[in-house]
Amino acid sequence: MTFMMKNGYELIILIFLIVSCQSKSDLDPIDETRIESEIDKITDVLHQTFFEFEVEGGDQNRAYEDKNEGLHGIYGVSRTDANSLEGNKGNLFNCFQSIGLSLPQLNQIRGATNNFSACRNRVTRNYRGDFSSLLQNMEAQRKQLIANHQGNTSSLLTQLNELRNRFRAELLELKESYGDELRTCLRTYIENIRNRLDDGQWDAFVDCVLD
Repeated sequence: MTFMMKNGYELIILIFLIVSCQSKSDLDPIDETRIESEIDKITDVLHQTFFEFEVEGGDQNRAYEDKNEGLHGIYGVSRTDANSLEGNKGNLFNCFQSIGLSLPQLNQIRGATNNFSACRNRVTRNYRGDFSSLLQNMEAQRKQLIANHQGNTSSLLTQLNELRNRFRAELLELKESYGDELRTCLRTYIENIRNRLDDGQWDAFVDCVLD
């Protein structure tokens, strides 16, 4: 009887373990789907910052300029940023600060940021040249408008404003042509971040970025 009871208890424990494993397995696809969705949401939110910019200069007294070579938002992240994550004022890096990264995690995030920067640089090698050509073309047109100006300030200002609007539209079109490749770099970056955080840190990171 004792032997049978012992075997019975072992059988119950075995069944419990099997059911537990099955339950965990059943939950895994749900968790994976949720995490994939969160990665996409974060990627989309950060990717959108690439398209949020102001045209610098371009008026009667100031040439067109762009210190970031058209790399606005998240795609302006540099290796310097990666090496100073603790003090960077960017939203993404503020979120890193807020989730209690250990020193090994911090070094891993720096490495992931460097990889992201390298991927971004490969994609934007041609973009930078295209942007430079667009900037020079618009600046030449701005100078031509001013050179042809014959005293009607109101008319000149209207023409300069129209040129600025055209510059912005053409730059948006240029950005969109490189957008998919850049987003791929960014999504890989966010995936790498996820792989280096525990579940609690990831949840806090998601809340911080999407807040």
